[in-house]
Amino acid sequence: MGEVPTDMKFTVTVGPETLAVEVVEEGGRYRVRLGEEWLEVDARMPASGPVSLLIDGAAYVADLAEEDGEVVATLGGATYRVQVAEAGRRFGRGRGGAAAGAGQRLIAPMPGRVVAVHVRAGDRVEPDAPLVVLEAMKMENEFRATVAGVVAEVGVAVGQTVNAGDLLVVVTPEGA
Repeated sequence: MGEVPTDMKFTVTVGPETLAVEVVEEGGRYRVRLGEEWLEVDARMPASGPVSLLIDGAAYVADLAEEDGEVVATLGGATYRVQVAEAGRRFGRGRGGAAAGAGQRLIAPMPGRVVAVHVRAGDRVEPDAPLVVLEAMKMENEFRATVAGVVAEVGVAVGQTVNAGDLLVVVTPEGA
């Protein structure tokens, strides 16, 4: 029997266009729906550095960064500013944002196993500080703080398995 697919749904806005996105993981590969179009995607997302993508048989390398609560993707010489809409959602290797002055609720974007927890409740963190490393589909995904603040809650421990949507870490802004 094959693996049970993992399904994620969210909305992205690129410039003036907003698209529904659905990601279905099947056996380490992905089927991605952008609007009405389905794509076959294989992604390699190391803890740092560019992301390697194989999209419908064509190879791409993308650099991802967070800036002002948006994901900035550079792909094939073009730069795209992407807003990911889903409460508490983190993008890729911990990219994604929080509104200015808001805290951060780090939610597992997919099922996996926690391989590292870098913070404890009460710790102060700065933006880009490592929080949690989640192993999913034979890749390690490092999730980082998007805001300066204090760790209010750590919902996981090393070795724990998590489901998509499980709470990993809550960071409250300083002075909140």
